[in-house]
Amino acid sequence: MEDKFRILEGMDSYLPHVDGVITCMNNYCTYANKREDVDILAIAPKYKKYVDNSPYRIKRCKSFYIPILDVCYGRPTKDKKFFNEIMQEKFDIVHVNSPFNMAKFALKVAKAQNIPAVATFHSNMRPIFRSVFKSKWIAERIVQSLGRTYNKYDEVFVCSPLVAEQCKSFGYKGKISYLPFGTKFPKCENKQENIEKANEELDLEEDELVFIYVGRIEKLKRVDFILKALKLVKKNGVKFKFFAVGKGSGFKKMKKLAAKLGFTDDEVIFTGFVDSKLFPLLYSRADILLFPSLYDNFGLVKVEAAAFQTPGMFIEGSCAGYGVEDGVNGFLSKDTTQDFANKIMEAIADRQKLKDIGKNACRDLYISWEECTNQFVERLKEVAARVKKEKEEKAINENKE
Repeated sequence: MEDKFRILEGMDSYLPHVDGVITCMNNYCTYANKREDVDILAIAPKYKKYVDNSPYRIKRCKSFYIPILDVCYGRPTKDKKFFNEIMQEKFDIVHVNSPFNMAKFALKVAKAQNIPAVATFHSNMRPIFRSVFKSKWIAERIVQSLGRTYNKYDEVFVCSPLVAEQCKSFGYKGKISYLPFGTKFPKCENKQENIEKANEELDLEEDELVFIYVGRIEKLKRVDFILKALKLVKKNGVKFKFFAVGKGSGFKKMKKLAAKLGFTDDEVIFTGFVDSKLFPLLYSRADILLFPSLYDNFGLVKVEAAAFQTPGMFIEGSCAGYGVEDGVNGFLSKDTTQDFANKIMEAIADRQKLKDIGKNACRDLYISWEECTNQFVERLKEVAARVKKEKEEKAINENKE
C-alpha cells in the first residue's frame, strides 16, 4: 500500500442515481482500482437502504434528498465524523467531478493534508440555473461563484477546447488539461450477428430504417427537437422506427408530444430503462444516433455508438459534436429541425456510404474507459509532481529571502 498512488475521488451525487458524470466517475474508480500502482477511495452521498456493490472502496457522507430530481446530494462539510474518517488515511491527490459541497470538502481535505486538488469541469450549469431561477442575472452570479471555487484548484480537466472556453466563461483562470471520455464497450466484432438478434427481439424488418437516442428523456436534452425533425422526415415519405432509450423528468411529456405529432407507438418507441445486454443490439441495429443536445459537454453515447460502427448526428459547433467531421465519421447539422431533417435524409440516401461513415466513427472516435483512466491517472501523477516541485521551489526562495 505504501508505494501506491493514493487518490481521493468525490462527487455531490452518485450511484444508484445514474447520469453521464456519475458514469464517468464510476469508470475512473473501477479501472483505477484494477491498477496495481493505485489505491482509490470514492466519497459520495448516502442513500437510504442502498448497499454498495462496486469493486472499489466507497465511503458515504450525510446527504439530503431533492424530490424533484429524485437524487441525494452530499453534505460532507456538515459531517464531522466523515471528515475524521477520511483524515485517518493519507492521500496523494484529491479529484472531484462536481463543483458544489463535495468540491468545498475536497479543498478542506487537500489543505489539511497539504496535497493538490484537481477538478473535472463536466457540465454547463448556466442553462440549468437560468431555467430554474428564470433570471440570467441570478444564474450568472451563481455561475461566477462556481468559477471562484474552480480557481481554488491546482488544475481543471476538460474534454475539449470548446469546454475549456466554457470553463473560462465561468471565471476560471487556472491551468487546464484535456482528457477524453470513453466507453466500457469493446469494439464490436460481431455487428451482423447483433443486427440479426435485434431484428428478432425488436421485431424489425431486415432493411427497416432505425434511429436511436440514448439518454435522459427531457427537454434540456432536446428530445422534442428530434421528434419535430422526424415529423419532417416522415412527411417526405420515409418510413422508420425511432427508439428513445432512457427515462427522465420529461418522459410523459415527450410521449404526449410524439402522439400529438402523429407518430404511432410502432414508429416512436420510448423504451424506458433497458437491460445493459440490449445496448449492443440497439446500437448495432441503429442506422444513426440522433443527439442534437446543446447542453452536453461531451455525450458518452457518441463513443458508445462508435464502438458499434454507428455514426451520430449532432449540431454544428456543439460540444457534443466535437471531433465529428461531417460526412466523414458522423454528421453535423445546423440548429434547426428542418436542417436536421434534411441531414437525416441526406445520410440515408446512400446506405452503403452510411455504413462506411459508421466504420470511420469507430476508427476516429472510439476510446475505452480503461485507456481514458490510464491517461487520467498519469495526469494526476504529473499534477502531484508539479505541485510538489512548485512548493519546494517556493520554500527555497522564501528561505533565501
